[in-house]
Formats: sequence, C-alpha cells, structure tokens
Amino acid sequence: MKFKSLIAVILSFAAILFAVALTLDWMGRPEAPSAAGQQSNNAAEGAALPSEDVESTTESSAKQSASGDTKPSRPEDTSAEVKATRPSWNPQPTQTDERLELPEDPEKTASAMPSAEPRKPALTKVPKSATAEGKLTKGFPKGAMPLPSSTTIERSSVEAQSSMVMVGVQGRSKQSVEDVLAFYEAHFKDLQWPASTSADADGSTRLQAGFGQDTATVTLHQLPTGLTEINAAGVFKVED
Repeated sequence: MKFKSLIAVILSFAAILFAVALTLDWMGRPEAPSAAGQQSNNAAEGAALPSEDVESTTESSAKQSASGDTKPSRPEDTSAEVKATRPSWNPQPTQTDERLELPEDPEKTASAMPSAEPRKPALTKVPKSATAEGKLTKGFPKGAMPLPSSTTIERSSVEAQSSMVMVGVQGRSKQSVEDVLAFYEAHFKDLQWPASTSADADGSTRLQAGFGQDTATVTLHQLPTGLTEINAAGVFKVED
C-alpha cells in the first residue's frame, strides 16, 4: 500500500510540472494581430490622408472609369514661357550710315541695251541688166556681192526687175576654201545679216545669209588644181 501511494504522488507531481511548463511556454509567445486590429489600423491610415487628396483621387478614378481611358495625363506645355535669345555669333545688330541708292527708273536701266547701228541697205540704185564673160558687167554691185582678191572672173550677170535686182558671179580664187569663207562671213556681218554654213553632198561648202527681202548664197568648192571655185548669187531690193 505504501508503494502504490508513493507512485501516485510522483505522478501527480509530474503532471503539475508539465502543466506549469505549458503555461510558461504559452505566455512567452508574441501575440498575433487580429483581423479586427488590422482593419482598425487601415481605417486610421485612411483617416490620416488629407481630404483634398482623397477627393482628387476619387474624382480622377471616377473620370477614368467613365471614359475608359487609363493613359497618364500629359504634362503641361511650357514652351510658350521660353524666351528667345540672340545667337552668340551676332550679339548686337550692326548699324551703318551707308544707304543703297537705286536708279531713278530701275525697269528702264535693267532693259537698256546698247543701241545697234542702223542696217545699211545693200543697194541704193538699180543697175542696168547685162552679162559678161571673163569680167564683171558694167554697174555690177560689188558692194552687195564682192569678190576676194586674186580672183579670176569667169562670168557675171545683172538682171533688174523694177526695184528687185538679181546678180550672179562665177570665178576661181587662189585662196583656200576657209579663207574665202571667212571673207564672205565678215562681209555679211558688216551688213548685219544672219548667216549659216552647211556642207553639200559633193563636198562643197554653202554659206547663206539675208535680211528682209535681201538674200545671198555663196557656194565654194575645192578644185583638184588647188584653186577655190566661187559661185555667188543674190537678190536685193533697192532702197532709196
């Protein structure tokens, strides 16, 4: 009996120690925040925000919900506030007392051209009609249809019809085709006649010139002998 009583006492004492240990362990743990405490903290933080921020946040959220546009707003354009500055390479405008003087009549000055000499008429009187062999006919208009130096005349002719005169001459020159061509080009230039040069199929060189009713044609051909054959013809209107 004494042994059983001793065991019961030991077991009771162990149970008491176990209970005390559990109690101490429970008391030493931190207390977890409750859901009610979290809600109260969130409510306190919301109350701490300024009333203006809450209203603006609520209005912007409402506008975004109504329009469906969630893009962030663009910053205000401040380019109008930028002030123009003078470039560094020209800090100050230059000033000068010099003035540009314009002509009294700019249009007249711009269109002014050097006056050309009046065109001289090729013939001033009507010669008699005639033909000649080996020489120029009497009254042949050498001023209108000249011949270069060292030219042998083969035949010539003059035919007058009212105020129109037709002349022709054929000869041979010791000068080259180029020299004879330059001679007639200079002559027509003095008369202020436009002239053009072309080459014929037989190798001849043709020079044509004229102004108004006056025309002239000179054909040059290089002969096997080295001489230049000249055939010149012209039609001229006599002007008083």
